[in-house]
Amino acid sequence: MLLTSRYALIKNERLKTYKKPSTWVLMGIIVLMTLLDLVFTKLIYSSYNFIQTSWQEQYGYSLEGYKAQLNQNPDDEHTKMLIEWTEYLLDNEIPPQDWRTDVVVELIGLKSNQQQTDPGVKFNGSDVYEYEYRVPMPGAGGGLNLSEEQRAERLDRLERILEDNDWKAYVNLKIEDIKNGYMDSGNPQEKQVNIEMYETYLKENIVPTAQNMHFLYHGDMSLSLIWKSREIESIKENKLSLLRGENRYGEMLTGSMRRAVQQDIDISLKRLATDTPPIESDSFLAQLENASDSIVLFSILLIVYSALVFASEYSGGTIKLLLITPHRRSKVFWAKIYLLFELMVIAVAANFIIAFLVSGLPESFEGIGAMQVFAMFGFIFRTPYLLYIAVKYALMLLPVLVYGALAVMLSIVTKRSSVAIAVTLMLVFGSQIIMALIAFARSQFIIPGIKFLLFSNVDLANYLTSRDMITVVDTTMTLEFSIAVLLVYMLCFMWIARDSFCRRDVK
Repeated sequence: MLLTSRYALIKNERLKTYKKPSTWVLMGIIVLMTLLDLVFTKLIYSSYNFIQTSWQEQYGYSLEGYKAQLNQNPDDEHTKMLIEWTEYLLDNEIPPQDWRTDVVVELIGLKSNQQQTDPGVKFNGSDVYEYEYRVPMPGAGGGLNLSEEQRAERLDRLERILEDNDWKAYVNLKIEDIKNGYMDSGNPQEKQVNIEMYETYLKENIVPTAQNMHFLYHGDMSLSLIWKSREIESIKENKLSLLRGENRYGEMLTGSMRRAVQQDIDISLKRLATDTPPIESDSFLAQLENASDSIVLFSILLIVYSALVFASEYSGGTIKLLLITPHRRSKVFWAKIYLLFELMVIAVAANFIIAFLVSGLPESFEGIGAMQVFAMFGFIFRTPYLLYIAVKYALMLLPVLVYGALAVMLSIVTKRSSVAIAVTLMLVFGSQIIMALIAFARSQFIIPGIKFLLFSNVDLANYLTSRDMITVVDTTMTLEFSIAVLLVYMLCFMWIARDSFCRRDVK
């Protein structure tokens, strides 16, 4: 009997909500906005890939610029060296990410006796692009002077490495450079970290990528070509941060920041151990993941109906008819809340399905079985990427539900849907401005309890990124802390709303 009574209430609320054309129009507009965003993003990636030049073309443009510059200054030895580098790489078909790029840069630098860092040369010709060349130290040791015998020995060794295409020999050479003090590696502990990272290349049989790649190539490189080397470099940087007690930006590491940095190390190690590469930014799964950002739009839908579902009963006078039924007020309240949750689930499910089809069909769902490695609640997980995206959707849905609970509370307390909608939407879309003001004030003086504010905890997806990318107002904040704070806020809003609805007199 209890279940029948409750189902009758829910059925009644469904009829009142779903028969309204405005419900489906608003939901359709929001889903359409998501669809347009996906199409626009896909067009941007397609146009970028269309206009992006190959590395051979870029090297060719650079070579033209170097030669034009040499015509203006025939005695410029450094420009001659740049020309020699570029011609060698082009003639021997050595792509930017290839480790041999570093060998060529160092080899020709030693031959030209150019061992100091170039301050930068800028050329702007009428028929070529504008370039700014900042050349790293081509020889060993960051400008360390070598004797003629050492120079000849190193030249011979580099030539043999290049001729044999032996990357392991080159990695061993870098290890020797660190041990011999040819490379500035800091204190003994930091030196050991650098050695361990080079040894990882040998141990895991991972071919390194060129350190000078970004100097010679100004374009995106496929992650499939460089991701393992990038993970090793990330491990090295994070281990050095732990040793120094500060991150790459010079900020001192707190206890929670240390745990987060160690977590990043564990993620990189897990990727390497399980051979789990990151996905490309223009792939099907990446676009599907980006579509999760549109969930914030569904807060508009939830807020509007959260405000109307109660306030409209008061303004229309139907609340008296509703309360004279044999159903208790608490049952009526929870029936309406259930309907709001059901409406939100339908909207988000429709958004996910449409995003899945729009993102996947043009790519024939390529890479649908890819895996993802991420940290959550202090543990490292390796799951299918689709499951990771579902987790991200769920996390981003929680703040929306909190704002929906706030709208419910305001609509019941004030009995005005306009007040509930206006105040809640202002808080949703003004939260970034509020956080910017808080961040500015926090830089001037200490604000106690700032991490307990609602606005400080709404960006839960933020915790799924690398620690260097996480932006929180307090470094002690964690994912579980923010979830707990949001749940407390939602429970408080719902308790106030229910108590007011059940106890308040209706005139």
